[in-house]
This record gives sequence, structure tokens and C-alpha cells, in this order.
Amino acid sequence: MAGTMDATKIHVGPGRFWMNVCAPKPGTRLVIDADGNPVQPAWAGTTVFVAGQEIVDSNGNIQECIVTGQTGGSAPTWGTTLYSEKTDGGATWRLVTLGPCYFFAGASQGAATFTNSPKNQPIGADQASAPIDAVMVSEIESIEVELKETDLYKMQHYFTHGTYATGTDTALPSGAQIYEEIAFGGVRTVPKPSVALISPRRDVTGKYVVAQLYRAFQADQIQLPFAREKETMFKVKFEGLWDDFRPVGDKVGKIYRQLDS
Repeated sequence: MAGTMDATKIHVGPGRFWMNVCAPKPGTRLVIDADGNPVQPAWAGTTVFVAGQEIVDSNGNIQECIVTGQTGGSAPTWGTTLYSEKTDGGATWRLVTLGPCYFFAGASQGAATFTNSPKNQPIGADQASAPIDAVMVSEIESIEVELKETDLYKMQHYFTHGTYATGTDTALPSGAQIYEEIAFGGVRTVPKPSVALISPRRDVTGKYVVAQLYRAFQADQIQLPFAREKETMFKVKFEGLWDDFRPVGDKVGKIYRQLDS
């Protein structure tokens, strides 16, 4: 039988990089609206939440359910310290990401790349000249993108040891005294947000390809080149982390493609 081609499976579409999105309930996927924007779930009372599922609390931070159970009738007083835990009826929550809750990283250059890289170790035997089996010993999943907008408010989330602030400095020249800044240096807790890459299909309006890492860390250095002839661009790379509260086969991330109805 002759081979066939399906042009609808040839993907040409820009990648949109999103930070601080919620990890979905295990067995489901990140929900996006018709424009490709992540839809972030909120807390609900007397509702069963499953370990690994995340919601946005009333402070705009992301809480992960770490004990499956039914929530109470009214929302708890949410903690504001990273990794603090809160009992809520039969469920338990852990604060895993400080706000702002989900934001678009902005203009990018070139391909945004999702990488899935398992490392398989061959198993040999003296009686055989070739490996007789193989076992997976590690894996690396990552999302990498080159960004163009020098927005310090967003960039604070790429500096793993940075602190963002705004203010007024009267020592600066008149008319240029309002500033924003990122201070950095010193050991601190590494942020581990969920990140997503959302790319529109070229052939069907309103359909997308979505890749998400449930827990990730910024794994590359930040370089900000300044030059007169070219805009400043910098690369960010997030690598996925194992999430103990999710089932095997769904612990790091997911990629899915929306199909025609």
C-alpha cells in the first residue's frame, strides 16, 4: 500500500510561552480558551480535589493539592509563604508558586522548543555480543524560548535569586526618577513554576498544540546583550521536575494537540 501524507499534521505556528500556569487534575490537560489563553481554576467549596491538581487562591498564588479530599464549606485563610501547607476539610494544599498567576512572556524570536529526552541504559550479558535489554535511567524535559521584551516585572521570574522592586529615587535626574529594578545575589529557594508552550495550528483557526511542564526550574544563564544595531534578546530554558503527588506516566508534563470536531 502506498504511503499517504496528511498536510494538517505539518505544524507551522509561533510558540507562545506562558509562566505560572496551573497544573491540571491528573488524567486531564491544561484548559485553554478559544484564543489560546490558559484558563486557571479557582478554589471551590465541598468539592473533591485530587493530589497534583492546582488552583489559584484568593491572593493570586498557586496552591497544589497534596492530599486528595473534599474541601470545606468556606475557603481557608491561605498562607503566603512559599511551600506552606493548609488543611482544608479533607484536602491539604501547598503553596507552590507566588503570583502573578499566569502571564504571557511576550515577544519571542525564532522557534520555541519543547524537548523530551529520556536516557536509556543498555543491559548486556557476557553470553551476548549486543545488549539484551534496555532500561530508562533518567529523563530531561524542557521548554526553551528566546525572548525580546526587556520587561523587568516578567524577568524577575527568570532570575532564580532575584528580587523585583519599583520606586522613586530623587538622586536620579529630574523626569527620570521613577524606576523598576531586579536585585540579585545570594542563596534562596528556587522557584518551580508550571510553564506552558501554546502554538496555534496554521490550518484550523482556534485549534492549538499545547506542551506543559507541571513543575520546572530556570536551567540556563540569563544573558542580556546591549547593542545599537539589534534589539536585546535573551534565552530562557525551563526543565521539568518530578512531582511526587502525580501518578506515574503523568509526573512531569504533557503535550496534546486539539483536533477538528
